[in-house]
Amino acid sequence: MALEIFVVSDFTGETAEHVARAASSQFGAKKAELRRFRYVNNEERGKEVLEEALRSQAVIICTLVDHSLRRWFVNEAGKLQLEVVDILGPILKILEDRLGCQPLETPGLLRRLDEEYFRRVKAVEFAIKCDDGRGAELYDEADLVILGVSRTSKTPLSMYLAHKGIMVANIPLVPEADPPAGLFNLASEKVIGLTINPEKLGSIRRERLRVLGLDADLSNYAQPERLDRELDYSLNIMRRVGCKVFDVTNRAIEEVAQEVLDYLRV
Repeated sequence: MALEIFVVSDFTGETAEHVARAASSQFGAKKAELRRFRYVNNEERGKEVLEEALRSQAVIICTLVDHSLRRWFVNEAGKLQLEVVDILGPILKILEDRLGCQPLETPGLLRRLDEEYFRRVKAVEFAIKCDDGRGAELYDEADLVILGVSRTSKTPLSMYLAHKGIMVANIPLVPEADPPAGLFNLASEKVIGLTINPEKLGSIRRERLRVLGLDADLSNYAQPERLDRELDYSLNIMRRVGCKVFDVTNRAIEEVAQEVLDYLRV
């Protein structure tokens, strides 16, 4: 008969199971059978697991983060002469001594960190799909939609906020093109506008043209009349939407982003 290994955790038990599988794999297939006991977070549930382990003479591998419950569980297993591998206990004790502080003893923190990471990845992917007016069909899923004329840092701001886990879309406002109709169906608090001093905008656009090897004097893109027209148009759209407007003139992305985060109460 295969040896039974009980994987016991006060959360999902994935960590203990990985260790158990890594160890048992060294003895060939079918030599050990794993059973996972999740959410063992009180003594009553612990007694049930120990009684079952006693009947099966199972080896127990546990990851219990609560110090009191872990100590009780290991002691009770010892009284029953059951073999227990306490994975977290020794490590937590060493870290506690070296760091000089108590562990949080909160089950599932690693999983929560993983979920936060994947939430940020999802937000970045969303920002890419909905950059520069694309992905209008996804706007209902957005946490935030950013409006503004060209070179007001819509994309950098979108990506910065996406790395905070916020689902962001951005829409360029151009007098010759109507914004997506769905924009006006969004709640105004889900939309923000970016505006900028026309002289500063002209300077940014002229530098952009220079980098592209174009003559700013020959391009309408950086002409004062064009800038005034675009900015007036964008402010009219923002007023129609009823959204909050942020002035980005001479301001770093991080500074604007923090104001936006405060506005969103994140």
